[in-house]
Amino acid sequence: MDGVKNPSGRKKKLGAVSFLNTKPLIYGLEKNLFPHNFELIKAIPSSLAVELNAGRLDAALIPSIAYAKNSPTLKIVPDCGIIAHTEVNSIRLYFNKDLKRIRTVAVDISSMTSVVLTKIILAEKFEVKPEFVAAMPDVQKMLASADAALVIGDSALFKTESAGKNYLDLAEEWHDMTGLPFVFAVWAGGQDALTLDDTQAIIYSKNLGLDNIDEVCRDAAAEYGADFKLVKSYLTENIQFNLGDEEIAGMRQYFELAYYHGALEYLPSLNFYPLEAAAEEAPSR
Repeated sequence: MDGVKNPSGRKKKLGAVSFLNTKPLIYGLEKNLFPHNFELIKAIPSSLAVELNAGRLDAALIPSIAYAKNSPTLKIVPDCGIIAHTEVNSIRLYFNKDLKRIRTVAVDISSMTSVVLTKIILAEKFEVKPEFVAAMPDVQKMLASADAALVIGDSALFKTESAGKNYLDLAEEWHDMTGLPFVFAVWAGGQDALTLDDTQAIIYSKNLGLDNIDEVCRDAAAEYGADFKLVKSYLTENIQFNLGDEEIAGMRQYFELAYYHGALEYLPSLNFYPLEAAAEEAPSR
């Protein structure tokens, strides 16, 4: 990439999820492997959505349901996301009893998209509509106080060894139900928050991460004290990062079902930042 134009001198605040599955997306930005105009700020997904809506971030990697709830004021960065085609391993619903008898679900307080996904799957596949209660992501304590426990992200991947084998992988259940991938998160920002250079920088960072996936996995394994093979398997087999037509179709299906089950007040439109300058504009480089 060429240099980034930044006439104001202010770096834009870009919110990133503090989970393992974000590492390939932010690889180039975090390591400053090319010129860009971002200051990276890390937090849990639900917090990033709040900060973005409050105007304290220019753009952020937010839960797909958070985009849906604020779509009139947001645009999506094309070609990027956190996606599962089948089994994801990091979004699990553990349960104590027959799924059709579940009355309460303890949910990880960092989750948004996965809570709605759980509601959809339990209603559509198992015909139950339990009460959801917020809890810290400790699966044993969650199951002691509720019939089921929704655990997401690194907590599900690394901290559920003793939780038992009674669980649903929600991405796998979604694919079984719809035949489509599931989009957990997208980069999104205000209507005019990102320039063409900014959008291209975010996409380029992802491409660098995927081109250097072994280095990404080695760094992440060292940071988490995890096995390299586990990390690489997760980031190359369970999670995908390219937002194409099939993934967008999965996102539309999710939004339609979320609306049907009362999690959305309207059917959102999908608005994307352009990948090229408009014809009447001078090229940026």
